[in-house]
Amino acid sequence: MITETDAPESVLIYVHDPMCSWCYGFRPTWKLLKIRLPDNLPVVCLLGGLAPDSDAPMPEEMVEYLKRTWDRIQSTCGVAFNHTYWDQTPPPPRSTYISCRAVIAAERLAGRGEAFGERIQDAYYTEASNVWDFGTLCDLAEAFGFHRDSFAEALASDDVRATHEEQRQLAERLQVEGYPSVLLVHRGEAFPVAVRQQGADAMLADITDLLAEPSA
Repeated sequence: MITETDAPESVLIYVHDPMCSWCYGFRPTWKLLKIRLPDNLPVVCLLGGLAPDSDAPMPEEMVEYLKRTWDRIQSTCGVAFNHTYWDQTPPPPRSTYISCRAVIAAERLAGRGEAFGERIQDAYYTEASNVWDFGTLCDLAEAFGFHRDSFAEALASDDVRATHEEQRQLAERLQVEGYPSVLLVHRGEAFPVAVRQQGADAMLADITDLLAEPSA
């Protein structure tokens, strides 16, 4: 991860949470956008976090809100959801920080944070897996090719927790208010890039225009 003191002149920052349903809907657009970015524009992914660790059942009103949100994303973005996730009794907790830490752990262990983040999304949204659960994440990691004990140790480590907190704080300093968020840091200034579902071309045009802005 870059810091504010050693950042290049321009960098594109993507702030997300694997358990953010809009991030899941944005995934096809983000993958397409990255392919089309200028070769000399580095990309940094930051893990934000919708909800801190909790084992309390989700309030029923939140369950209903998320059900409606999934329906809306499915129709807007064309991605699939497995609604049997909501058949659990009691409702699952609202807890996403651990999935963010799992992505950081995968990056630390093997440079595979992005790929494992996508695996978490697929497990959550299409397989109705409880990816807020430590053991479930370790199961996924083992099947993904990680040594289970090494992954579990990394996921539970103070170092990974500290890294996640640093990334969340950086996102806050960049005035990120929701996920997914895309920002272009250019010549020391952060410019929000409008997230356009299924709009990679429009987003690329916005980024290109910002990069072409003359120096102050």
